[in-house]
Amino acid sequence: MKHLPLIISIVALIGVVGLYFMQSKKEAKVAENSTIIPASSDSASALFSKINMAYIDVQRINSEYGYYKDLAAELENKQKRAEGEFRGKAESFQREYEEFMNKAQKGSFISEASMQQQEMELRQKQQNLAQLEQDLTARLQGELQKLDAQATDTVMHYLKTFNKSAKYDMIINSVTLLEAGNVVNITDTILHILNTRYEATKVKK
Repeated sequence: MKHLPLIISIVALIGVVGLYFMQSKKEAKVAENSTIIPASSDSASALFSKINMAYIDVQRINSEYGYYKDLAAELENKQKRAEGEFRGKAESFQREYEEFMNKAQKGSFISEASMQQQEMELRQKQQNLAQLEQDLTARLQGELQKLDAQATDTVMHYLKTFNKSAKYDMIINSVTLLEAGNVVNITDTILHILNTRYEATKVKK
């Protein structure tokens, strides 16, 4: 579908999973009552060295989490079906249009009124085709947003569950990470558990 502006990819599914932040009530109270620390590199390093931080590699979650891969395949299949539906109607319209032009050039219409009537019908079909394209695009975009929200909720919910026992002060997206330092990479752990849990749900089905 040449004009269908919907690009389905795993990257879109994880687009809003950018940053997960968790801080205890005790730390929140301390931050609220504490004085402002001067913005120096030494003080910043000292501050962050006291924070128990971890990060996840979102790009790896994109490419290796089975749930995301299955969602991408599902969306791709829906797009192919939509493209097939549109292409069939577009090709049918193209044939009718060519037949109309041939008859018009040969003067094969019974009357001027007959030609005008068929022309009006073709114009209506053209409008219907354009509307179908818009409807299919909107439907696919809606499906993408819906499945994106489901995938995002799955990861975010698990991070909250995971952190109840891990007790990190902060879990961040590796995209925002410039220097790892003491920050722990928990991507392998998260991926392993997410995929194990997902495969278990597929077996039950």
